[in-house]
Amino acid sequence: MAIRTIVVPYDFSDCATDALRVAAKLARLTGAVVEVVHLYEQMTDFHTENQKLRDEIEAKLERIPHLPFMKGIELKKFMLRQLSLTEMFKNERLQKADLIVMGSHGATGLRGIVGSNTQRIVRQAPMPVLVIKQHADDFEVRDMVYASNFTDQDVEKFAAFLPVIQLFDPKVHLLKVNTPRSFERSEDSHKAIDRFLQRHELKRFTATIYNDLSIEEGILNFARGIDADLIAMATHGRTGFFHVVNGSLTEDIVNHTNFPVLSVKL
Repeated sequence: MAIRTIVVPYDFSDCATDALRVAAKLARLTGAVVEVVHLYEQMTDFHTENQKLRDEIEAKLERIPHLPFMKGIELKKFMLRQLSLTEMFKNERLQKADLIVMGSHGATGLRGIVGSNTQRIVRQAPMPVLVIKQHADDFEVRDMVYASNFTDQDVEKFAAFLPVIQLFDPKVHLLKVNTPRSFERSEDSHKAIDRFLQRHELKRFTATIYNDLSIEEGILNFARGIDADLIAMATHGRTGFFHVVNGSLTEDIVNHTNFPVLSVKL
């Protein structure tokens, strides 16, 4: 499964530009097309300001190919009117994208709210989503944490992460977090990880069962401890193992870390 099309939701912010820079790096490695999507709302139809608004957006979009890191990248630009970010998947072209790369302003404090758009896309996108939290001149993945419960469904879904793994050939750190509320015997966790490794042959990996007070803290503490470049995890939406009181764990992780997060919907 190759990466041929990368979509970047773009609102002209620094944070969106950080995501675009990463998308450009991925496109350079894969030969993919980058599709920049700007969503906007206009006044009621026939309003005189509408044309002015469209012209302003068009002028800003025209500058994107001139950004130094976009040199040589095949680029397509979309303006989608009156669509919310999650509705953009109704667009036939965008439905077929292989990856979304988007910025997130993140949150301050343990329970802040990430840009709600990022949360919604993480929860609903039909393709993998890479959330970029900070500026990186040259995006690299040497150490990737794959946090999972290693259920059959998780094992199957891991295939969705393989295109990114194959690009960077990182060491993959398989991680199962045990908490007092969600406890599993080590023997059972090891068996689940072994089943995973029978299905997916990884050249360089570690496997860790990590104890912490919450799954979120366990993932973040482990990732910090190995100085990870990326956290990858399947998002279970609002139910199942990764369910956290206020939404899903993936969204919490996206919220409270500066690590890039690659997620895929189960």
